Amino acid sequence: MEMNNPAGRLLNILTIGKEHTKNEATRTVWATILDVPSDKAYLLIGRIGKVFALADDINEELQRIDNIDVTRFMSWTAYLEKSFSNCHLDNPWNSFINQISEPAFDYLHMSSSMLSTNRPQPVLAESKLKEIYDEATSLVSKILSSDLPAELKKYFVEQLRKICTAIEEYKITGSAEVVEIIEATFGKAVLNSEFVSAREKNGAAKSFWRFMAKTALVISSVAGAVQIGDSAIKMFPELASPVSQTIEVETDSKSQENIIVIDQQA
Repeated sequence: MEMNNPAGRLLNILTIGKEHTKNEATRTVWATILDVPSDKAYLLIGRIGKVFALADDINEELQRIDNIDVTRFMSWTAYLEKSFSNCHLDNPWNSFINQISEPAFDYLHMSSSMLSTNRPQPVLAESKLKEIYDEATSLVSKILSSDLPAELKKYFVEQLRKICTAIEEYKITGSAEVVEIIEATFGKAVLNSEFVSAREKNGAAKSFWRFMAKTALVISSVAGAVQIGDSAIKMFPELASPVSQTIEVETDSKSQENIIVIDQQA
């Protein structure tokens, strides 16, 4: 089962769902599949919503492939729409899963194969995800108990919690969200130098940026390139490695900016 594209991830989730007992409560099955406590309804509903949103992600990815009939690949959504209209959390699971027929699974397989070949996304090993998650969780506690200014404390904790959430939802959203958080955090550092300068005076801030740099390098080694602007590289020389490559990209202002592509597999 390809996990490097949204069709493969949706197919994986629905395939696991087919293995569940049909008379189980829909709430219980979704909570099990998505690793959510069944009593946290708000969290469960949010995650189910992201599963449903994979249909749009699949369509967008297919649209980026030249010379294919996207409507042919997306005809399975009629089955999905019918099943979603019957997705009441307190009903038996079969009221949902029975609406997704074998043709829908066949179309998803076809879409997954097409995207896996033409639009593959990075795949992070479970062991690496756990390592990042555990360290981020531990660091949240350290920052909350630190004497950092309230603004910095809030920002650092928010970024760490975003990473934790992205990892918790990895089977739905894949690696893209983790990579985006890393890139956005270093981008923010360029615009807010006080967030970076704090590491010279505060151990918690130093630990935060060390974790972010380490995570960027870990992700690059297993998931391909993480793009960090050269301004951030000057602030964080540890991100520059002998195998980093510098490329030029055109910015919105039509000027050129160096982008460091961290890729330890280069």
